[in-house]
Amino acid sequence: MMYFILVLLGIYIMILLLRFVFTITYYKRETGKMKNVSRENRLSLKEVTIFQPILSGDNYLKEKLSFIYNNTGEAELIWAVDNDDYEAEKIINEITGNSPKKNLHIVKCDKAPFYENPKVYKILLTEKLWKKYTVILDDDTIIDIKSLENIDKTLLETKIITGIPYYFKGRNIWENMVRVYVNSNSVYNYFTSAFLGRNKTINGMFYIFKSEKIISLGLYQKIKQKLCDDYEFAKISGENGIGIYQSVIPCKLNTEVEYFRGFLRLMRRWHIFANQYIKENLDISIVIFSIIPFVSGSLFFTAALLYRYEIFVLYLGISILNYLAGRIFRKKIFGENDSIKDMVLEIVSEIVQIFYWISALIKPDRIIWRGKSVRIKNGIIEVNSDGKKDKG
Repeated sequence: MMYFILVLLGIYIMILLLRFVFTITYYKRETGKMKNVSRENRLSLKEVTIFQPILSGDNYLKEKLSFIYNNTGEAELIWAVDNDDYEAEKIINEITGNSPKKNLHIVKCDKAPFYENPKVYKILLTEKLWKKYTVILDDDTIIDIKSLENIDKTLLETKIITGIPYYFKGRNIWENMVRVYVNSNSVYNYFTSAFLGRNKTINGMFYIFKSEKIISLGLYQKIKQKLCDDYEFAKISGENGIGIYQSVIPCKLNTEVEYFRGFLRLMRRWHIFANQYIKENLDISIVIFSIIPFVSGSLFFTAALLYRYEIFVLYLGISILNYLAGRIFRKKIFGENDSIKDMVLEIVSEIVQIFYWISALIKPDRIIWRGKSVRIKNGIIEVNSDGKKDKG
């Protein structure tokens, strides 16, 4: 048995090395391409609308919106906010000093119907205001807006361009567990998939497209009842001949998570949607470069408990080296420093993350949506759901 486990460890190391090589290769190649885009093909901010759906309730909201507002440059900015979201209105007034800049359009909306995706609902209300190119940017996310000028706009004739996410340090352990989970996986998963030509989804926190093409095809209208709007948008775009280009543009964010229960709900929801993606797109590359690394921590930890502690020592050594390599890479891409605490939490996350997946297998058609327990089918909220209020 020990020999078999050592063979598995060897396979695991080879997968990590291949994934690292693919990721580095893709990053260097695409960074070089962005640097060499000709002046006439570079995107102009004068042609860009940045759309943000605003919803209060997150302590990071003012900080993130302020950054975007003060760094928009010549791009147009649209903030869509519910009529009865008085807290969001207060934050916007504090940011703008009750005197918004001319390039900011504040769109007041009725609350989205319960069975429609609120983000898509607000997008549809503002389509007529878009310039030639539109950026969809979540309200908890920031990007270097000047980096948009490095985009080759000829790509936008046939593709959606998406970014790469990075979570800032959180205010508590649950926010930091979200941070290490995303940061340790996002670069490898997105860049490896793109390197292999198997990227079939986008990072919904930030993406950009040619407005006319998306509007003329009515793509958002077709997914307005879908919960996982980023994947559904990528999927329906692909069905209409629009591909995905994975850029190296960082998008940085925080997500407020106050309690353990909120953390578990977030991870469960993410993995319900991840399971949907895997079910529809499973191939050998997903098995090798996503599923095997995902389950390895739990498997080797269990093997150590059942057989010999040396197995876990070996796994721990591999994980530390993997963290250090990822830390150097993340520093290069995002310009941010990870800490020893991040290393510990990342290893813990690798061991326990299989339980997020298991929780998503229990009643996978049920989630908490807008404060209520609802049933979903094929990604859509069923109208005959009980809609009972969540008890906590």
